[in-house]
Amino acid sequence: MSRCEFLLNRTQDDLASYQAKFRKSHNEIVQLRTLIEKSHGELEQSQSQLHQTQGELEQSQSQLHQTQGELEQSQSQLHQTQGELEQSQSQLHQTRGELEQYRECLGQTEKIVEQYQSQLQQTKAELQQSKSMLYQKDWELESSRFQNYKAQAELAPKQPQIDKIKAELDQTQAELEQLKAQFSLTQVELVRTQLQQQYITTEPQLENTLHYKLLVWDAWYAYQNGNLKKMQQCLQDSLKFTSISRTESLLKWLESFCQFSAEKGQPFDTYALTNSKEWKKLMVQQRVILSQG
Repeated sequence: MSRCEFLLNRTQDDLASYQAKFRKSHNEIVQLRTLIEKSHGELEQSQSQLHQTQGELEQSQSQLHQTQGELEQSQSQLHQTQGELEQSQSQLHQTRGELEQYRECLGQTEKIVEQYQSQLQQTKAELQQSKSMLYQKDWELESSRFQNYKAQAELAPKQPQIDKIKAELDQTQAELEQLKAQFSLTQVELVRTQLQQQYITTEPQLENTLHYKLLVWDAWYAYQNGNLKKMQQCLQDSLKFTSISRTESLLKWLESFCQFSAEKGQPFDTYALTNSKEWKKLMVQQRVILSQG
């Protein structure tokens, strides 16, 4: 075999080998293309799924944000509800305390009602007894009326004599009142005479003092008899016969009134005297005189 044949055979062998490799490579390329196309389809599908997943993710994120907002709102409502629950529990405790108080009050009220019912029964019994006594009194009243009518019928013939006795009794009563008045005047004169004798004996030559004491006594006597105007005039006139100060005279009058009342064993109300209109006028007159002096 020549060199050319050798080279030709070798070249053919190489060409066959290359062709085999080419077919193999072509098949591999076809397979790769198929795989690429398949991968491309899968990639497009994956991308589509990725876009869908991203949309779903965005929607989920949006829902998550909304859910978080609702969660925060729910937490806020939960805190508010917990506060209201605590307040309700506090009010419940307070209400339970008030309920206990109401129960105690109810128990006391029931006891009071029982007492009232007992008293009512007793009152009914007393009322029944009173009605019975009232019926008896009515019968006694009717009986008394009958006796009165009977007595009036018996006294009718004696009525002129009874009227005469009443007239004599009225005349006697009038004479008695006149004697009492004369006796009172006699007592006044007697007391005045006793006072005159007393001061003439103990304080001779002191005529002004005697007039002063007698006017104060007249004022006390007028006060005891309810004649406050005369009392005021007598006290005012007594100042003409004394040298004591205007302020001191008010105290002296009170002391004298207390002394005269004690001597006669009669009560004396200093408050009633000093709050009378006439006494207040005396005080005003004294203040006016002092301010002018």
